[in-house]
Amino acid sequence: MKALEQDARRHRESGFTLIELLVVIAIIAILAAILLPSLANAKRQAQRAKCLSNQKQLTYAWLIYSGDFNGYLIANANNVAIGQGVFGWVDDYLDWDFPPSPANTENTNTTLLATNGLGPYCLKAVDIYKCPGDVYPSARGPRVRSISMNGQMNGNCGTDANGPIVLNQLGTGLDYKIFRKESDLNGPTPANAWVFIDEHPDSINDGLFYVNMSAGANKWEDWPASNHGRSGALSFADGHAEIHKWTDPSIASQPITHVAASATNATPPYTDLRWLQLRTTALP
Repeated sequence: MKALEQDARRHRESGFTLIELLVVIAIIAILAAILLPSLANAKRQAQRAKCLSNQKQLTYAWLIYSGDFNGYLIANANNVAIGQGVFGWVDDYLDWDFPPSPANTENTNTTLLATNGLGPYCLKAVDIYKCPGDVYPSARGPRVRSISMNGQMNGNCGTDANGPIVLNQLGTGLDYKIFRKESDLNGPTPANAWVFIDEHPDSINDGLFYVNMSAGANKWEDWPASNHGRSGALSFADGHAEIHKWTDPSIASQPITHVAASATNATPPYTDLRWLQLRTTALP
């Protein structure tokens, strides 16, 4: 009996008291509060680095394609839209297909990315078409693309009896440049002319990102994404890519609603819209 009492006493002396246990829990909670923001920031930085790498690889493929076709840029539209054997840089059309909307297999079809116009030039690396910060799945799972191309980079909008219908700046009253060849990139210059952009999940559909150049419109026709802490990635015609921090609350803080976006008013003084317009195209 005496031995049992001694064992029980040693057990009580070696264990935690309730107060000690609460102190340990409090210390763990404090450490977690300190470390979690740092871990989230590290994750965001890793996603940014991956996103920039993806866009650089796509832009290199875009440049190599041009080199193989005497400087002509790949068509910026869906293959299905163009038809007549003209291949666009993508061949899918994305949307939100939650019921009651019909299912859209193109949201998750990587084959369409591997066989599009740029597919052979990026070794069919289908993962480079997706920003790692875009974590918003469709009804069938993660969508395969979150990147779109500048509509002025050989933009096409389908065909008629006369062949491809070119993108134009309807309603602006001005004939802004549509770049057909690399040699057309003389204003803005390749270092200042963007090619690919992260597009907002509610806005993305075809492969063409349209920027209305009209100074009076002051609207976002398509919406840039803010997948990296109110920031998004863009690549440029000289091959570099960069993260741009958006300040316009109409796009920088747009929630994901799983509803197709429509044109929205930019916020005065239109700093972000003007920044993008200057890098989209120019008058001849």
